Formats: sequence, C-alpha cells, structure tokens
Amino acid sequence: RSHKPHHRFTNPKLFDAFNGSPADTILMILIPLYITANLVHCNVWTYMAFGSVYANWLTLIHSEYPHIWDKAFRLFGLGTAADHHVHHKFFKFNYGHLCMWYDMLCRTYRHPDSFPRVFFVDSVADKLK
Repeated sequence: RSHKPHHRFTNPKLFDAFNGSPADTILMILIPLYITANLVHCNVWTYMAFGSVYANWLTLIHSEYPHIWDKAFRLFGLGTAADHHVHHKFFKFNYGHLCMWYDMLCRTYRHPDSFPRVFFVDSVADKLK
C-alpha cells in the first residue's frame, strides 16, 4: 500500500526513483537501513559508498534510456531499466531492484521483449529496438 503511489508512474523517468510517499521512504529505505546498520558493522565511509551506489542504481533503473551495460547485467541476472519498466507497467512482474534472481526463481520475471512494443512507447523498452 505504501508503495502504490510510486506506481502512478507507469512509464517512469530518471528522477521518479525517489518520488514516493513518506511511508514508502520509511518502510523501504529507512527501516532496512537502520536494521542493516545494526547487523552489519562497518565504518561510515562504507555506509556512504553503499548509499551512493544504491541511490544511483535506483535512479538508473527508473531511467527512460537503455544503458550500454544492460546486456552484461542481464547475463548475471541483474535488473535493468527495461526490466523495471515492466514492473511499473504491470505491477505483478519483476519485483527485484538489484537482481532478478528471485523473480526468475518464483516465475515472476518477464523479459521486456515478451510484451508488445505498444506497452512501452517512449520508454526504455521501446528504445532498445
């Protein structure tokens, strides 16, 4: 429920990654960060590096453009912008942000090419062609 307002962007753009509700931010970012900080003890620089990489990843998977590394990421089961656009368009597929392994395991992964192009007009999946 808290994440649903974020899904009003069925064709997300780069900065829609951080356009969510306060509850979404608390439940999906702050609480996991707090729990992780109490379970994994490292220095402040490691936390800052992780936060920077994760924030950039979230931004890139919401991008409306394909990236040159997408094919390599797919080989390792890592999520791409096109994979995440499937999630925003249909809601019940491609739940993973960082990787698609659990989606593949639970049979919720759908390759962007498995949908007609009309669903992704002006989106990353359309620009892959």
